Amino acid sequence: MRSDLIAQINPDALRHNYRELRAASPGAKLCAALKADAYGHGMRIVAPVLHEAGADMAAVATVPEAVELRRTGWSRPILLLGNVLATVDGAERGERLAAIVEHGLTITITDEDTVRVVGEWGGGAVIGAHVKVDSGMGRMGVMPDGLLPLIQRVRGCRLLRLVGIYSHFATADFDPSQRDLVQHQQAVFVEALLRVGDFLPPGVIRHLANSAATITLPEAHYDMVRPGLALYGYWPALHLRERIELRPCLRLVSHLTAVKELPVGHCVGYGRTFVTKRPTKLGIVPMGYFDGFLRCLSNRAMVTIRGAAAPVVGRVSMDQMAVDLTDVASGASALTPGTEVTIISDDPAAPNSVQAIATALGTIPYEVTCLLGQRVERTSSQQT
Repeated sequence: MRSDLIAQINPDALRHNYRELRAASPGAKLCAALKADAYGHGMRIVAPVLHEAGADMAAVATVPEAVELRRTGWSRPILLLGNVLATVDGAERGERLAAIVEHGLTITITDEDTVRVVGEWGGGAVIGAHVKVDSGMGRMGVMPDGLLPLIQRVRGCRLLRLVGIYSHFATADFDPSQRDLVQHQQAVFVEALLRVGDFLPPGVIRHLANSAATITLPEAHYDMVRPGLALYGYWPALHLRERIELRPCLRLVSHLTAVKELPVGHCVGYGRTFVTKRPTKLGIVPMGYFDGFLRCLSNRAMVTIRGAAAPVVGRVSMDQMAVDLTDVASGASALTPGTEVTIISDDPAAPNSVQAIATALGTIPYEVTCLLGQRVERTSSQQT
C-alpha cells in the first residue's frame, strides 16, 4: 500500500552531483556521507547509486546505520563517525564490537579509552581505525597535543590497525566572514600531520574536506574528501552556487484529500491564525509536523500545484495542512481530491525548494531533508 507522501529521489541528479564533486577533487578518494538515512533521502535508494558510480568509502554515524548500509550491497569501507564504543553497558559494547568485526567496519578513535576497550575485548579480528583530531571545532576529536600519544597507543594495540587520520571544519558553509577559522583549522591540521608524520603507517588516509572544502579549497583535499549535502544537490551556502552545478535530487509529492469553498471571514486551522478575506477555495494536504513540515511554516510556506504556487494557510497540524487554491488555475479539469501537490520541489528556483523552506525556517537545508518522517515513502524516480 502506497503512502500519501512520496519522496522521489532522482538517481540521475545524484550521479551528476557525484561527477561534479569528483571533478572538483581530482586525485582524491571520495567518501560519501550517508548518515541520517542519507540526509533523509533514503539510504537504500542512494547507496546503490553511489556504489555503482564508484564512491570509495561511505561514512555513517552509528553501527545500526552501517549494518543497514551493508544490507544495501555496499561492499567498500564504511567509516563510523561517532564514538560508538562510548557506552557504559559492557554487553552493549560487546555487541557493537561483534557487529563491527562481522561487517568489516572502520571505527573513529578520539581517546585512549576506546583503545583500552578494544584491547580488553580480546576478539581475534583486527579492526581498522581512523583517529580524529580536533582542529578547532571543539566537538569530537583528540586535542592536537594529545594526538601523538593516542596514535602510539593505537599502533601498539594488536587488535587495531591505523588506516586514517582526519578532522572536520566548523564552518560547513565557509561563510567569508569566518574565513579565518577555516584557515586556522587547516593550519592546525597541517601542523598535526607534520608532528606525527613519522609515526603514521604507509598508506594512511588523511581527510578534512566537507562539501564546501571539496568545492572551494583544494589544499584541504589531501587523500580523500567527504562531501555530504552537495551530493544530494544542495549548496552549503548560496555564495557557492557559481562554483559548481548541482541538481537537487529530492521531490516530495502528495495530493489533495479535500477541496472546499469557504466564505469571507471563515477561520482556517487551530488558533484562528488565518481568516479568509475573500471567497476562498481551500485544499487539504495530508502532511503535517509529524512528517517534518514544521508548525512554524504555518502561513509562511508555499506548495506548487500544476506549476502554480499555493500558500499554506492556517496552522500546520500534526497530520495535515491547508493550502489556498483560489489563484491556482484549474485549466481543463477542476482541482479535486487526488490532484497532485508538490510539497518540496527539485527546482532550486521554486518557492518550495529545499533552500526556500530552509530560509523560511531560518535554518539550513540539512535540517529540511533530515526532518522528513517515517510516513514519507522514499522511491527512485528518473524525473528531470
